[in-house]
Amino acid sequence: MFALVLLLLFSNGFIFNMVISAWEPETVTADKIEKPYAVGILLGGYSNLNIRPAHDRHNLNERANRFVNALELYKKGKVRKLLLTGGQGSITKRNPPEASEVVAFLETMGVPRRDIIVEDQSRNTYENAAFSKALIEEQQLQDPFLLLTSAWHMPRANACFKQVGLEVTPFAVDYLTEEWAPSPEQLILPSARTFYLWELIIKEWVGILAYRIKGYN
Repeated sequence: MFALVLLLLFSNGFIFNMVISAWEPETVTADKIEKPYAVGILLGGYSNLNIRPAHDRHNLNERANRFVNALELYKKGKVRKLLLTGGQGSITKRNPPEASEVVAFLETMGVPRRDIIVEDQSRNTYENAAFSKALIEEQQLQDPFLLLTSAWHMPRANACFKQVGLEVTPFAVDYLTEEWAPSPEQLILPSARTFYLWELIIKEWVGILAYRIKGYN
């Protein structure tokens, strides 16, 4: 009986949508940005460097909205430069740093190299913040700064940037919350995708707890 209850709970899209809508923060939106930000800081995790072929293209993953929305902000003149932060996050694979790999792709999208800043050594969110701050100070970049990452990841990311002393304005993208009008089938039938989304969010909550224990936020 307990297993059945868990199955119904973690496979129910309506329940997940209520939980995630309470978790994901509302942040500034593009239409509210009147004066361009000097730098948009884009956290990695939007590429799949394992997909083949890759020699003639840049492959994005299910977090692609992080990249697409950042590019859109640049094209609309909402940010003047993009700081890409994200290195080799895997300890088992030897892929090149994501931030470095995406530079050529951005150039094909019409972003000049002078407007792309690369931080490709960070391995986690805290290092994203710490290494981005160090690079900003090294290059003497002027504020204001806009922080771009998935909405469900923004609480942890924003806390890390506050912890290292870099003032940023959160700009959440890649929302999981949906405007939902559930049908009887959606309320009753299990959803495999909902299982995946719960796994994603539970890992994020565990990550927040671990960061607090380490003093990262």
